[in-house]
Amino acid sequence: MRSWSLKTKVSVYCLLLTTLALLGTALMIFPVVYRQQLNELDDNLRANAKQLYEDVLVKYKPTQPGSKQKPMTVILPAALQRRYVVINYGDTEIFRSRVPSFKSVDLRALGPGDHTVRLPDADRDSRFVQAQYDKCTIWVGTRLGVLDDTQATLRMAYWIAIPTAMLLVFFGGRLLAGSALSPVSAMTSAAERIGANAPDERLPVPQSNDEILRLTVVLNQSFDRLQRAYNSAARFSADASHQLKTPIAVLRAGLDEMRSCGYLEPMERETVDTLVAQTRRLTTLVEDLLLLAQADAGRLKIEPLPIDLTPILSTVVDDTEVLGDEKQLVVTLHAPAQLYAKGDPRRINIILQNLTENAVKYNRQNGKLRISAQREGAWVTISVANTGSAIPDQHRDRLFERFNRAGMGENIKGHGLGLNIARELARAHGGDLVLVRSDGEWTEFALKLPATEAPMLNLAPALKVVAA
Repeated sequence: MRSWSLKTKVSVYCLLLTTLALLGTALMIFPVVYRQQLNELDDNLRANAKQLYEDVLVKYKPTQPGSKQKPMTVILPAALQRRYVVINYGDTEIFRSRVPSFKSVDLRALGPGDHTVRLPDADRDSRFVQAQYDKCTIWVGTRLGVLDDTQATLRMAYWIAIPTAMLLVFFGGRLLAGSALSPVSAMTSAAERIGANAPDERLPVPQSNDEILRLTVVLNQSFDRLQRAYNSAARFSADASHQLKTPIAVLRAGLDEMRSCGYLEPMERETVDTLVAQTRRLTTLVEDLLLLAQADAGRLKIEPLPIDLTPILSTVVDDTEVLGDEKQLVVTLHAPAQLYAKGDPRRINIILQNLTENAVKYNRQNGKLRISAQREGAWVTISVANTGSAIPDQHRDRLFERFNRAGMGENIKGHGLGLNIARELARAHGGDLVLVRSDGEWTEFALKLPATEAPMLNLAPALKVVAA
């Protein structure tokens, strides 16, 4: 049920609640109806007994005490023709209905009151009431077939009504839930549009004065606060990165000038070389932060053009072979002679450099690095794979987050920005960057870019020259 929509959950909950209510009602109604019918039947049987006494027995003259009473001949009223009747005067039975299954039944053993019994050779219960008039005791009974048939009809009607009610409740609940949740759907659609490209978008405020209105107002206020904080952070990052570029450039120029001087001692020159290397790392970090600040602020503009990726890949492979000399890596490239995509060559080169630098840093000694590219429908896929340790499973969800090193190689130089920058640039091109595999044998990333056809050469000027 966790994966069900809220509308479906509400419908199912309504269905379960209605089913429980109907079943509970049935458990209460059936006994109540049966008891009511039984009481009405008892009253009817007592009325029959009273009628029998008033019409027949008041005229009965018993014999003298001590003499044996003889059965009497009684013509039953029409209402009692289909009843069981037993009449006792004192301890003597003076009348009994001539029904075979009723012939040997001793009702006196049941005791006083009303009783439900099963007669011999009968398929249904019978109901008997006892009426006492002076010395005369009358039992009047009847079979409970009518009551049993009524209960069966009621149960049948109920079992037919329950599925019908369940269907009505389910679809009705789904309809009502959809109507009640329509403002939430509108809020969801509006919230999906809020982002770096549309930070001013807000949730639509419903007209009704209810909980949805309060939630919408609170969320819009939260979005306002988040936008102000986001803008402040992005502005600070961009301003700080921009302001740092100049002093770092001056510092680097001064260090280069000092290193070019011939009066430095070997120890001093080594110190200056270390400072230059750190200055270069700082320059790279500032440029990365400035690029990310532009992406956060929605100012990262890409002007894609049809470009052939094969020369770019060849250059990247040459640079990678130089980086991998220390580890003696085997670098291979598999790409067609021409492979066109829409993109910014400088930005795509940054993506590939970040991927290949990671592939070198996290590779093993004498390992392999494989770059392959191909066109797949409307996309160009560039794969960068390296041998080495697998990325831990618990770090894969946060692999593209900033300053995240994925729990690997903490002693390896880097800031944890390369993959985040690469993915931001890939998405700015309308593509994406994903981790394909990392199983301890190969770690592979795939860059997807929109494919395009080779540009047509403009031969118009040449044709004019030939014509002339």
